[in-house]
Amino acid sequence: MNQIFNLNRFALLFKKHTAENYKSYLMSLFVLIGILSIIIGTVNYKSLQPMDLKQQIAFYVGFLMISGTIFTSIIFANLGEKRKAIAAITLPASSFEKFLVSWLYSYLIFQVVFTAVYYAIILTVIRLGNWPESMVHVINVFSVKDKFYIIFIAYAFLHSIVIYGAIYFKKLHFIKTAFAFFVVLLVIWFLNDQVLQLMIHHKISGNPPFTGLSFEYEVLPQPSPGTTHTSYANIDLRFAVMKWVLVLFGLLSAMMWCAAYYRLKEKKV
Repeated sequence: MNQIFNLNRFALLFKKHTAENYKSYLMSLFVLIGILSIIIGTVNYKSLQPMDLKQQIAFYVGFLMISGTIFTSIIFANLGEKRKAIAAITLPASSFEKFLVSWLYSYLIFQVVFTAVYYAIILTVIRLGNWPESMVHVINVFSVKDKFYIIFIAYAFLHSIVIYGAIYFKKLHFIKTAFAFFVVLLVIWFLNDQVLQLMIHHKISGNPPFTGLSFEYEVLPQPSPGTTHTSYANIDLRFAVMKWVLVLFGLLSAMMWCAAYYRLKEKKV
């Protein structure tokens, strides 16, 4: 029998995980439905028109990232308790199968369920508003033209970091992972500004890493010679370049998932 992956053994593990956690997952789902319904319903009720596409995208991205990372952070919660950790580690299944079950639930299944719930709520709220069809526009998260795949790449990157933290830390997984992530992000952001400032010899205006460039420069206004004032310039990355940035984040996500798997494989009580 294959020691890394066996379909029958994986199916049994998936059923076991589902049977043990479906109640808590359903409760979490009802909480998510309640929060989305209240917030989206309130915003739509107070508005004189149905939610526009920008609002819908903001709610989709915000709730996907927040709820998804919180859910992912507790997917390996049993490893934080010694008794449960012993049972989980000694379970007769490979580390890859254990990781794959958790990955499927926290990444793939979560996104499918979240998207279905979001669409159900958006469509219900808009229908209850009795708006004319000409005013109603609903986002299409599967649109390649609108580049929605950027959202899913961003979620993959966050998911890979959080699932690694869920395995690495024993307690307070979400808080510790978020703290470590923001510390690293601030360090990279600071170094990015310093490097760009050395390259162009102008004051940098707080540029996030892997984005365009904003900087200050002095100009000589007319007709007042001898005086200067500060102006700003922005240089945006072409989408052809951004594609490589997205590829980079995709590779980083895959690397973090691999690191999380090997961390789980070496996990001890």
